[in-house]
Amino acid sequence: MTSDSVPTSPLDSLLRFDAVDLVGRAGTHRHVSATVPAPAREAGGLAMQVPEGEDIAVDVELEAVVEGIYVHGTVVAHLEGECSRCLDPVEQDVDARLDELFMIPEKVKAEEQEDAVLLVEDAVTLGPLVRDLLAMEAEERPLCREDCPGLCAQCGARMEDDPEHHHDVIDDRFAALKGLFDDEPKES
Repeated sequence: MTSDSVPTSPLDSLLRFDAVDLVGRAGTHRHVSATVPAPAREAGGLAMQVPEGEDIAVDVELEAVVEGIYVHGTVVAHLEGECSRCLDPVEQDVDARLDELFMIPEKVKAEEQEDAVLLVEDAVTLGPLVRDLLAMEAEERPLCREDCPGLCAQCGARMEDDPEHHHDVIDDRFAALKGLFDDEPKES
């Protein structure tokens, strides 16, 4: 992931920290804490996301190293989404570890810059890293509970509301034969 441009999303702007006082001064460090509102949910995005306006808390240490700025700390957020089986609301609290080295562009070989996270204008932009971290921590297929029966595949009824719910499905190829077995045998 590269960081070769100035912030483009609101989260990028809110989680951009100047590190000019640290660059080139290996061994120096600074603590940074920020609580920022989550941006609007992405349509068609992940099943679990931070609701718009909810807090995302970032508590990190910016540490100068020879190669750049090493950022380590935590990201805390509350995610909401829908059960992947029944569509009921589901919640998940995330308290994840953030570790990333923001490289000084001049210290990275040209062919390696595409895969490196770079300092831009002597600042670290944590927005993309926080989004990626929350996406990785979020349940891919959230469930309201492990034994959730889900929805009926044919009509969408909640199986939990009617455990006896079922549909008699007759293969169209055998529909003509159905009448043969429904009638009572006639006595002669």
